[in-house]
This record gives sequence, C-alpha cells and structure tokens, in this order.
Amino acid sequence: MYDSSMKTETFPLAVSLDLLEEVRQAAKETGLSMADVMRQSAKLGLPKLRQELSVSRLRPMTDKDAREAYAPDPEWDALEKAMTARALHPRPQD
Repeated sequence: MYDSSMKTETFPLAVSLDLLEEVRQAAKETGLSMADVMRQSAKLGLPKLRQELSVSRLRPMTDKDAREAYAPDPEWDALEKAMTARALHPRPQD
C-alpha cells in the first residue's frame, strides 16, 4: 500500500502526547516506523474524513432549524446586558 519511491515533502506536525503514544503503539503492533504509521493513517483515514466532514454534506436550514438557531436566549441576553453595562477602562496614554 505504501510506495517508498514516491516523491515526498517534509511537513512538521504538532501531535498531542496521547496521539503520539497511539502512534508508538501502532508502530510496535505493525512493525512499521512511526513515520509510516502516520502516513498510512492519513492515507487510510482521508476518505472517511472527507465523507464525515465535507462541506458538501451540509444541508440547508429548515424553518425549524432557523427558529431554534435564532430564538431568543435569555441566558445569553442577560450576559450580554451585564457585559455591556460594565464601565470600560480607558487605555493608558502613550
């Protein structure tokens, strides 16, 4: 599945410690390097990511959705009122 003769580009990637541990475990279980585990994870997971998170999956709002989304929210309204009533602190003069 992995073709090591293909052209590659290095891409730095920040990974949480939990995910890094999963990658290490997968590398041990499969005998692949950590880099190969990351590459294969991306290759195998991209179709599912596209399927699950694609913008094309969005549907238009129904009237019910719109009513719920734009209905008054007493908790938010109270917070907004309290925050706008606070005195603003002037910025110090430079």
